[in-house]
Amino acid sequence: MKDQKLWRYYDLIKFLTLINGELYFARADTFKDKYEGAIPKQTFQSMIENFRDYGTAKNKTDIILEFQKIFNEKRKKAAISCWHINDTESAAMWELYAKAGFGIAVNTTTERLANSLVIPEGYSMIMSQVNYIDFDKENDTDYIYNELLPFKNKRKEFIYENEFRIILYKERNESTPVSTCTDETILADKVSRRFHFGLENLPQEGVKVKVDPSKIILEILASPHMKKYEVQEIRRLLDIINHNNNTNFTIRHSDIYDNLNYSK
Repeated sequence: MKDQKLWRYYDLIKFLTLINGELYFARADTFKDKYEGAIPKQTFQSMIENFRDYGTAKNKTDIILEFQKIFNEKRKKAAISCWHINDTESAAMWELYAKAGFGIAVNTTTERLANSLVIPEGYSMIMSQVNYIDFDKENDTDYIYNELLPFKNKRKEFIYENEFRIILYKERNESTPVSTCTDETILADKVSRRFHFGLENLPQEGVKVKVDPSKIILEILASPHMKKYEVQEIRRLLDIINHNNNTNFTIRHSDIYDNLNYSK
């Protein structure tokens, strides 16, 4: 994975969580996008047909309902921290996440982020750039074998997000992994079971992971919509944090909407 520059746009509370040494991961079923963790339509239909071909006695309607229930449950099995890939701050991201005023952006790199995380015992982590796909046309059998693939893909309508993700999960041990199973009848049952039981449910409130903020943070920006006195208050807050934690965080007021001035 090449080292990329990343941004995260925070409200004040979540920013303070990071500054104080924790990175918040939201459980996938709490995201606004109801397609989060879903699989494409064509892939879903192919899986249903393959499942029937393996000799199950269930009718198609029952299989569809069962798999829909399984996929809904699956969204409880991943917690995600989302970042924006960009070499510079983004006007679009400010408008989305900080238009009311109190937004703060942090920039880092994929390497710094990976090296600063302290993964909780029992958890595993993957990092991935999001792929934006056509959910009506995509048909990929990898969804059968890769339980976390649905969390790496999003609908192409969200391509403007240019997202990078850290995905946290807890895996249960399987005596015979799906990828090594050759008996088709057993495989049909294991595909269903694996989608349901391969990963453990994560806490509804999400997961906080210990981090070293001084290793993560390259720069802190205050929203261009923030008033000067508000930025000054955040500076005072950072001074207190710096004094208590022996850090040296500073914040710069975004000038993205400043008047044109080529004399700088």
